[in-house]
Amino acid sequence: MTAQPQEHPLIRVREVRSLERSAFARKLRERSAELGTPLGTGRDGVLRWESGRTPDNLTQLVMADVIGIDSALVESHPWPQWLQFDPLQQPNEYPWSGPGTVGALKDVIGSPMDRRTFFLGSAAMTAALFSWLTADPVAAAQLTTGRRIGEGAVTTIERRVRELRLADDEDGGGTLIRDTAATLAAVTDLLTNRSHTLAHQRRLYAAGADLARMRAWAAFDVHGRCDDVAFKAALQAAHAADDPALGAHTLTFWAAASYNTGRAVEAHALASAALAAVRGRAAPRVEALVLARRARARSHLHDVGCWRDLDAAQTKLEAARLDQTGEPEWAYWFDGSEYAGSLASTQLAMGRADQAEKGFALSAREAAGTVRTQAIYLVRAADAQLQQGHVEDACATAHHALDITAEISSQRTTGPLRDLAAALASHSHIPEAREVRERISATI
Repeated sequence: MTAQPQEHPLIRVREVRSLERSAFARKLRERSAELGTPLGTGRDGVLRWESGRTPDNLTQLVMADVIGIDSALVESHPWPQWLQFDPLQQPNEYPWSGPGTVGALKDVIGSPMDRRTFFLGSAAMTAALFSWLTADPVAAAQLTTGRRIGEGAVTTIERRVRELRLADDEDGGGTLIRDTAATLAAVTDLLTNRSHTLAHQRRLYAAGADLARMRAWAAFDVHGRCDDVAFKAALQAAHAADDPALGAHTLTFWAAASYNTGRAVEAHALASAALAAVRGRAAPRVEALVLARRARARSHLHDVGCWRDLDAAQTKLEAARLDQTGEPEWAYWFDGSEYAGSLASTQLAMGRADQAEKGFALSAREAAGTVRTQAIYLVRAADAQLQQGHVEDACATAHHALDITAEISSQRTTGPLRDLAAALASHSHIPEAREVRERISATI
């Protein structure tokens, strides 16, 4: 299946300025006339650019002038990458300190659809990774004003985080966006307005990191967007908690959201940074899940190094079965079924559909208790079957996936199901294919 497409950045340029396509086109015409290079751009021209067509160089320079972006950036970055420098869409920058981390987490609490930006440019992402890997631990005396909290308050927060994590396993989707925000607001309030021991402070930061990560993942789940700003806030909170393994866990989800939205190069960088932080220093299961995620990123780049990562992940997972010493509770989800799913997804991306089909079938059976995961594996299994020419089998599997998809709020199967429907178009002479296409169209 293809990666979920990112919304074209020109759409966000217009949205933050409250401009319809016709109004944006008018601004381009007016400014180009002032510059002595009149353009005839209309609403349809803007629509074509947002649909994938590249404007000519003169139009891009006029557009940059209207937006407020230096023309040198137009020359040094291809379309539409230079739109990331839109001055109205730059995220707030927070220092890698206690107060800075709280500020970053508070930004996450607001609806991700209301924030000005989701996307960090490559340079900003690199800077975030460097800061996470090299910054000093958070000082113990930060944020210790007001009445001291005790074990009961921290334990209550951690229990709620655990409940939300399990809810994410089952469904994900819109309710998780709301519920993580409410709990994250409580965490930031405790960090800001109450005093606590260093141990309790770090546990609160760890809770904030997991909540911000879940919120970012839920935004991807529902909207198909990789929310870099929320993932970065989660990374900062993991650093404030002095927990490199938790930071690496955040990076693996950031990587997955990246390679599923067409950003495989960034995904590889994120997963590699995670591996650098935990290799030889974390529980075997943690290393296994990081290696598996990097394998997935590499498969999107058609890099044969993915097989080495998977072999290493399998070795680490086998070690984890024998020894769970020091294993964080959040690592529970990466088990044999998840490994099999990662292997099958990698096989599919690398053109081994026959092997992938068997792996997805196994993973779907073992994931019966987690409905969303089972639905995703079934859609991928249908894709693998179709790639082998097994149309009727693919249709039967797709029906099973659609039955399950109706029970959940997650939208992560939507894009793959649309891709499957498109692939089945050439088989419309087969009744089963027509039926599945009609059902997909009616469902999503």
